[in-house]
Amino acid sequence: MISFLFIILPQTFCYFEQKLSRHVYNYEYFDKDDIVTSIKPQKCPKDFLDQYYNGTYITQICFTKNVFYNLEVVLGDVVNNQSIFQLALDLTSPWTWYKSNSCLSCQNIKSSNLDNYKQCEKSKKKRECVDQNFKKSFNSTKWIDKKVNGQIQSTQSIIQGSFQTETIQLLAYNSSRKMSISEFLFYEWGNETPPALVNITSLEMLQVDYINSELPILADGVIGFGFGYTETQEEKAQSDTDFVEKLVKENTQLHLTRQQFALYTYQSSLNFQEIVVQIGGFDYKYVHKQEQNVKWINRLERSGYYWMIQVDKIQFINTQGNDLINSSIPINKALLTLNSQFIELPYNILISLIQKLENLHVGTECNLIDDEMYLLYCKNFLVQTVFDYRLTFIFGDHTIVIDNYHLIYRECKSVSENQMIQNCIFNIKVSESDYIILGEPFIKNHYIVFENQPGNEVRRIGIMPAAIHMFYPDNPAQYEWALLKLVGFIFFFGLLSICSVTFLKSLCKDLYIAFKYRKFLNPENNQPQKLIKDVEYEEHSTKDNIKTEQENKNEDYNQAYELNLQQQEQFNFEEVFTNLYESNAL
Repeated sequence: MISFLFIILPQTFCYFEQKLSRHVYNYEYFDKDDIVTSIKPQKCPKDFLDQYYNGTYITQICFTKNVFYNLEVVLGDVVNNQSIFQLALDLTSPWTWYKSNSCLSCQNIKSSNLDNYKQCEKSKKKRECVDQNFKKSFNSTKWIDKKVNGQIQSTQSIIQGSFQTETIQLLAYNSSRKMSISEFLFYEWGNETPPALVNITSLEMLQVDYINSELPILADGVIGFGFGYTETQEEKAQSDTDFVEKLVKENTQLHLTRQQFALYTYQSSLNFQEIVVQIGGFDYKYVHKQEQNVKWINRLERSGYYWMIQVDKIQFINTQGNDLINSSIPINKALLTLNSQFIELPYNILISLIQKLENLHVGTECNLIDDEMYLLYCKNFLVQTVFDYRLTFIFGDHTIVIDNYHLIYRECKSVSENQMIQNCIFNIKVSESDYIILGEPFIKNHYIVFENQPGNEVRRIGIMPAAIHMFYPDNPAQYEWALLKLVGFIFFFGLLSICSVTFLKSLCKDLYIAFKYRKFLNPENNQPQKLIKDVEYEEHSTKDNIKTEQENKNEDYNQAYELNLQQQEQFNFEEVFTNLYESNAL
C-alpha cells in the first residue's frame, strides 16, 4: 500500500521540473601555512545580521557565494538563442534580477544610495559586467507605470537597478526527456510534438544597472527562491516578485496547486540523473530507497526571506560513538543556501573540534588556515580516521546526518609511502555571522522540499536522504555481489538446461528402443506373426507330397530364423550406438 502511495503521490500533486547546471568558482590555492586558529575572524556587521527588508532595499547575511546552480529561461516574448539566459537559483533572495544592456561593473557603490551613476561612471572597471563567460544582457520593453529602484547589498556585493515587469519563459518537459532550452531550439523534432514553453507574464524583476562584486557571479542573473511571505505587514514581500507563487498561480495548464519546490543536486560518477528543481511538488524517485519518510522541520518565524530553521545540536561523531563537538551554539539558527561550497560553523565550535581531534588522534595536527577563508585543515590524518566520522545536525526531534566523506572533506593528499597518512582540507569553515550556513555538503546529501502555504500557515522544509545511485544499490559492494549472483544463476541455469535436454533425449531414445525390443519378444504381438509366414498346407495322401510339404515348411522356418537373427543384430547395433552417444554427450 505504501509503495502504491509513493507511485501515485507525484501524479496527484503535479510538479514542474527543470534541469540545472552547476558553475563553481575554483579556488586555485589555500595558504596552508597561514594558520589563523588563534585569530578570531571579522564579524558580520549588524546591519546585515538584521536582515533589513523593504520594497526597494534588502541586505543579506555574510557568507561567501562561490557556486551557482543555473536554470535556463527566456526573457521576453521572442524565443531564440540570444534571448536564452542562465539565471542562478538563490535561496537567500526574494527578487529575480538580470543585467541590463548598460550594466556597469563598479568599484564603489554607496549602500542605500539609489543614484550611483556618476560615482560608478568614474570608477567603472574595464572588464565586463559580472563575468566574461556570462555576458548576456536584456532591456525590458514593458515598463511599469512608475520607475522603482531596488538594491541588494551584502559584504561581498552590491547589486542595483530598477524593477521591470517582463515575460519569463521556461521549458516544460516530462521526466523521460530532459533538455535545456538551448537543446530544445536545436533539436530536430520531425513528426514529434515539441514540449510547450511555460510563460510567466507579470513577474516583477530587477533590471540591474550597477554591480560591485568581489567574486564573479557565474550567471546572467538570479531567480529569487527566497521566502516571499513574512509574518508582519512591515516585512511582507511584494507578491509580484515571488517567482514560485507566480508560476503556481499563473500557469493553470500545469495544474500546480502547491507553493512548493524541491531540489536534487547530488552528483557522482555512478549517478545518471541530472540535477533538477521541481516546482509544485516532489518525486520519491530522487529519495534513498530505504529511507523515504519525510522529516518536516518548521521554518523559523521572524527570519525574513531566508529558509531558516532551528538547530539544537551539532555533532561530529566517529564509529565508536565519540562526539567531538561538545560546545554551545551561539546562534541556534541555520539557513540553507545553494551558493556556498561549504558548511559554515561558529568559531567556538571549530576551536572545540580542533582540540578534540588533536587529543583523540596522537600525531594529528589541526588548524584553521587562510586568513580569507578560515578553513579547517588537519595534518597526519589516518585514512581510517577519514572514513570514521560523520557530521550530524539535530533539529528538534529530527537527526540529519552527512555520512558521505566526499562531502565532508574537500581534499585529502597522501603524505606517506603506504598511503595510510593524509593531510585533509575539510568542506567546513568559520561562519562570519555565527549563523550556521548549510551549503553544498548538506544540500547535496539530501533531497530537500521547501513549502510555503500562506493560507494554511504552512511554512516548512522537508528533508530526505538523496538517492545516491539511481539505478544501482547505494552500496557498490552490494551491487557487485548482486551482479556476481546473477551471473552465477545464469551459468547454473544454462548448465542445468543443457543437462536436462541431454537427459531427456537419452530417456526418449531408451524408451523407444525398449518399446521396440519388448514388442519383438512378446509372443502375443502380431509383428512376429507377420514376420513368420503362416503356411496353410493341404492334406496329401502320398509320401512324396508329405515330403515336399515338410521341406517347404523347413525352408519357411529357416527364412524366419535368419530374419530374426538380422533383426537381433540390428538391435545390438542400435544399443551400442546409443551407449556411444550417451558417453559422448556426458
